[in-house]
Formats: sequence, C-alpha cells, structure tokens
Amino acid sequence: MKKTIVVLLSMLMAASTLAGCGGASGNGAADTSASAEAGEETKEAGDEEKSEASGDAETISLLSWYSEEQLGEFIDAFEAENPNIKIDLQFVPPVQQYVDKFSVLVASGQMTDMFYTAAENKQEVIEKELAEDISDMPVFERIDANTAATYGADGKVFAYSPDAWIGGVYYNKVLLKEAGYDNPPTTWDEFTECCAALKESGVEPYLDDADNVHNLAQDLYQCMEISQDPETDLKINNGEATYAEKYTEPLEIWHKDMIESGLYSQMALGLNSDQVIDMFVNGEVAMMHGGPWNVATIEEKNPDLEYDIFGIADKEGNSVLPGAVNVGLSISTSSEHKEACRTFIEFMSKDENIMKWQKVTNNAIIVDGIDYTMGTVFEKFKEDAVEGNFYLPQIAWKNSSGIYKEFLAGIQDTITGADDIKNVPVRLDEKQAELSK
Repeated sequence: MKKTIVVLLSMLMAASTLAGCGGASGNGAADTSASAEAGEETKEAGDEEKSEASGDAETISLLSWYSEEQLGEFIDAFEAENPNIKIDLQFVPPVQQYVDKFSVLVASGQMTDMFYTAAENKQEVIEKELAEDISDMPVFERIDANTAATYGADGKVFAYSPDAWIGGVYYNKVLLKEAGYDNPPTTWDEFTECCAALKESGVEPYLDDADNVHNLAQDLYQCMEISQDPETDLKINNGEATYAEKYTEPLEIWHKDMIESGLYSQMALGLNSDQVIDMFVNGEVAMMHGGPWNVATIEEKNPDLEYDIFGIADKEGNSVLPGAVNVGLSISTSSEHKEACRTFIEFMSKDENIMKWQKVTNNAIIVDGIDYTMGTVFEKFKEDAVEGNFYLPQIAWKNSSGIYKEFLAGIQDTITGADDIKNVPVRLDEKQAELSK
C-alpha cells in the first residue's frame, strides 16, 4: 500500500474522531510558594506574580481532550524532570464540549498555551493560524510525512500525535469455522460468500448499529478507489471529479451483494452499538465492524470468546483499512511560553513515553522504530499504522459534517428501499453544491 494513502487527511474538515476519555476533571498546576510580600494579593495572584518575577517556574496552560487520570502520570514525570515548568491541565470532555470550549477561548482571545487539535477543530486552527509550525521537531523525521500532514498544511505541521486508531471487521472464529472458514475472507467475493454460508447455518452474518450502517459501503469504496488513487476525495473537493463518478460503482456492488441478496438485515436500523456488541459476544451475529475501543468491552462481556479481526478488501484483494490519526498536541501562536510548550511535546515524543501513551489509548503507534506489543487482535495492523495504510473519507471530505449526514441518510434509505442506491452519490453532489455556496 502506498504511503500516500493518508495525504487527503490534510484536507480534514470534520469527522467522527474516536479516542478514549476519562471522567475526572484536571487540576490546575501546583502553585509556587507565596512570598510574604504577596499577602496583599490573593494567594493565587501572589503565586503567579512570584513565579513570573523569580523565574523559578513558568506555568503553561493546556486545554485538554484527555483527563488528569489519563495525562496525570505524564505531567507528574514532566514536572519532576523540568522543575522550572508547571502544566495547568484544563480538561474538557470530547467531543462537542471540547470543541465548544475551544471556540469560546479563541473568540474571547483567551486561548491556552497548548491545546489538542482534532478533526472537529482542525479547519479553524489552520484558517485562523492558531497553532505554531512544529514540523522541525525530530520526532517528525520518524513519522510518514503524509501521515504527519493530517494536522498540517503547505508543508507545515501544527500538531503532534504519535498514534492512530485502525478499524476492521471483528469475527467469531468458531462460527466461521462451523460455516467452513478456517481463515477470514481476503476478497470482497469471499466475504459475501462467507456471509451466505453463515446465513445458511442459521447465524446472522454481519451487523452494524443504526448510526454505522454505511461502514461496509465506505470500506469497499476505500479499497476500490483510494487504493488506486489516494487523491480521489481531494479531486472531488476541488471539482476535478464528482461523487457520482467515484462512489457509484462501489455503492452499487455493496448494495447488490449485501442488501438485494438479503445478507444484510434491516434489523441494523433498530440497533444501537451496545446491542450489536451483545449480539456478537453471545454468538448471535458472526461479524461486526469496530476498532480498539471495543476490545475491553468484548473481553469483559465474554472472556472466553474466540475472536479476531480482518480488513475488508475489494474483488482484487486491495485493502485500505479504516482509521485516522489521533488528536494531537498544538502550541498556540498567542502563547508567551512557546519554548516551554515545545519542551513538553519533546518530552511526550520520547520513545518510552510514546509506549506508555499507547497503553492509554490502545491505538497503534505511527512513529517508526518503536518496538512494542499491543496485546490485542490489532497487533497485526502495527505496520499498517507506520506505513499510513489507513483512511477515513470523513476526514478528507469538504463540508464533511453535511456530507457525512447525507451519506448516512442515503445508505439508510437504500436499506429500507426508500431510495435507489444510484441516487446516493447524486445526493452527495447536490449537498456539496448546496454547502459550497
């Protein structure tokens, strides 16, 4: 797979970014000792004035996507190694609360020294020049340039992230073996044949929840189109191509082989993600789409389940895994503590800390040269992460939020028979034109 697969991530508008979030809120940084002369002020103001006047410590504020529970270990270690710098962690839960808080701080001119850039705020970060270019940091010499460009533009990189989530299709090994499959399918035709065999054996072959019924169609599109031309969605964005030209064939194949054949049940439209997982761990459905975030739940609900994961491929065996670079640390252009912020990012980019961070996110490391073990079924995707063999159209789409909603609605309509599959790409082109006015 070409490393250029993720080049379109630099066109990120908005997407559904998946990352673990804790519930504990972050504390402020530890205060410096207040001097006697500061008694006329409040303790907080006195501490801040003494810190700035004495130079004993400077405090950098961090608007954080992650909680103190998740980042606390790293902050404590950083402050012990750099006693002259303190981190003021300001945790706001993702996704919408974080994005809203970010926008409020930007609008009020009170942006923190550091923040997390995500799919949902990248456009604002770039257009308003809110983040420093950190492309000269040594860690980026070990990250595929196109992968690093996820949070960049024009050769600049505005956020540091060492990890990415990669998804695929979970499968029940016992149920597939009973249907005659010792190994998972390696092509689209093998996948549909496997689904047919499972259905014949009395098992629901594959299910999504209602909000993700587009998964297989989207995967097939990536395998057929992005594997051949990584810039396909970019060309649609700039008018060199249309959704009708690039999405019609994959969607029609998906619809014919899964919907018209009866291999995909309409019951998916009435299920939530918890119900699909319950059906999977109980052996009621043989396959489901998912990512690293599902592992703990699956193993908690059924520790004895024999399962694994594979990536969908097209009829020729081409495969581009679903996935995206995790949210990344950025330095605010308005910060008066840029060097201290760089010191923190350099600390987080040390190999030992990248490996510790992997245990927090359960994602794959995209930094080359790190020997680690994921300890899950995603171990097989480690090299794909480093090589950039993953993609998510929502991250590349112009007017992503609106296009995504139309895409999902169109797929849902074709499952119920309310619309023809041929109309879905046309609807996307019409939505693109509407949103681009």
